[in-house]
Amino acid sequence: MAKEDTFLAQLAGMNPALKVYEAWMRGTTDLMAFAAKRFEKDLEFQKSLITAKPQDLPHLQMQFWQGVLDDYHEEAGRMVSYAREAGVPNI
Repeated sequence: MAKEDTFLAQLAGMNPALKVYEAWMRGTTDLMAFAAKRFEKDLEFQKSLITAKPQDLPHLQMQFWQGVLDDYHEEAGRMVSYAREAGVPNI
């Protein structure tokens, strides 16, 4: 854990609003990283379509969309965990 993370965790114990802020910052940072990774995967998919044989297109598309679903499912789980850490009930 980075020094700043430890400091924020200590402050969060004293001030519940900081707990929300910390979760929000972690979620925002994670969401930006997720968007960058998805963009890279989207570009890779586009490149693969250019060089693919026509008979390989259905399989490539199926792989791509399965990856999209898996990635978004995983990211949604992370966002829910950040919300729970921040104290959001029933999410």
